[in-house]
Amino acid sequence: MLKVYKPIPHDIYKAHNLIEYLVNEVWCKADSKQCKSKLNDELKALYEDQLWFQEQVKAIYKVCKSLTTQEKGDFKKAFAHNNKIKELCDGTITPIAISTLNKDLVKVVKPFFKELYTRFLGWKVIRDTYGEKKTYYDELNLKNGFIDCPCCGFGDLKTIYSKGRSAFDHYLPQKHYPFSSTNFNNLVPICTTCNSDEKGEVDVLKEGKPVYYPFAKTHPSIEVTVDVDKKALKKLIEPTDSLKSKITKSEIKVDFNLKDDKTESWDKIFDIKSRYFERISSNRIGWFTKVEKHYRKYKEKIIDYSVENAFDDVIEDDSDDQLGFLKAPYLESLKSNPHLVKAIGEVAGSSKINA
Repeated sequence: MLKVYKPIPHDIYKAHNLIEYLVNEVWCKADSKQCKSKLNDELKALYEDQLWFQEQVKAIYKVCKSLTTQEKGDFKKAFAHNNKIKELCDGTITPIAISTLNKDLVKVVKPFFKELYTRFLGWKVIRDTYGEKKTYYDELNLKNGFIDCPCCGFGDLKTIYSKGRSAFDHYLPQKHYPFSSTNFNNLVPICTTCNSDEKGEVDVLKEGKPVYYPFAKTHPSIEVTVDVDKKALKKLIEPTDSLKSKITKSEIKVDFNLKDDKTESWDKIFDIKSRYFERISSNRIGWFTKVEKHYRKYKEKIIDYSVENAFDDVIEDDSDDQLGFLKAPYLESLKSNPHLVKAIGEVAGSSKINA
């Protein structure tokens, strides 16, 4: 994550408590008594109102009745353990694979939890009690001031003025961690590219390394570094006119100031460096041209105004732009090349670059 969300207090978090009760007090205590007798008032209301829920709860209860005390205990432990999202992300605990549980149990609980997120949070009684996903989404983004995706830094997020909302990503995917499907510590708004195109159902914990927790109280400052190949300067400042003249990753090298496991995991899961390279390569001409124009505009108005001043002004003026965090290190890398700076200074950008 380039940035993380500051969590907000919201009743929608409490909806997951109902599922905790269902697992711990109903299924893991299944016996000869009727399933309905173990439900609390809220679950009874859902049980009587939603046929799908009733059928699923009864089917899982029936399987749980046949489990040993140890198997019920394993179920309860796995559910609690795999809902400790922060600890799992930090690597202080390791996940319990659902495949380690009783096979008959897995056959019924896995599809239940996979479908639960879509159904459960849309039921009127749940929405009336715990709130709408859209309302929570808007309040969360207002609190954090995010317009762009906090994961990649530039992907679009829908706002309070949008008809809908961006999807909540199951950070620990439902395919691998179905027990946390309604846990809002595991539900984070990110852009479609990060969510669907890049991460998808990839198990972010499969490498056994810690990953960034999207709601962490503290988060390191991640800075992008860019190193351009001096031998490719002419190619970098001229528009690409054929596929053969495409910029390569050896000519614009993207990296980060941090080299820790969490940053490496973030890059690998969401293909961050490649996506940053693509954005820089696609925008490089416009960024460079702006520096040239800025220099031509002010060199006659300001005494001793230098090409370096033009680079600095453009970097500062555009620091808050959507791609400002990529533009700055790229232009800094160009500015560090004396051949380029000299050429711009001599002919205000029309000279050939010999480097």
